[in-house]
Amino acid sequence: MYKSQEFRSRNATGMRKLPWLLSVALIAFFATATALVGTALHRSGVDANLPWGLCLAYLLIGWSAAFARQRFGMMGVGFHLIVSGLVIWILATTSGADGSVLVPVGSAAFTTFFSLRAGYFWLLGSTIVQILVMFLPKRWFRRGIPAAVHGE
Repeated sequence: MYKSQEFRSRNATGMRKLPWLLSVALIAFFATATALVGTALHRSGVDANLPWGLCLAYLLIGWSAAFARQRFGMMGVGFHLIVSGLVIWILATTSGADGSVLVPVGSAAFTTFFSLRAGYFWLLGSTIVQILVMFLPKRWFRRGIPAAVHGE
């Protein structure tokens, strides 16, 4: 392959471009995986009023949204928000055969502040975290060689 052809198959950072369909599948996979893990994790520690699971779930979904923004821009974060939000809300509204739910909210069995509200915090906070990733400065998501090296 000639140098000019090799250069055309790469983006400005020197990394190979992914096909469009593979990019969409990658974002959907990460959004679904972080929504599933975050939903399973968000109630950890709330019975002791230490919501470490909720904080870890926020970090996980924020990291995944940041990856989508770094790799695919604002459209990537928007798609990530749609997919993860859809998965989280489906998990929240679906109940098991015995009436059990994955995102319980406000029950008489919950006694601490966070145990009463962890479900609400997860449902709304996961969306807020991803929207915050959209408003972070663009320079935080640059990859590869800095622009100053290219003479820009």
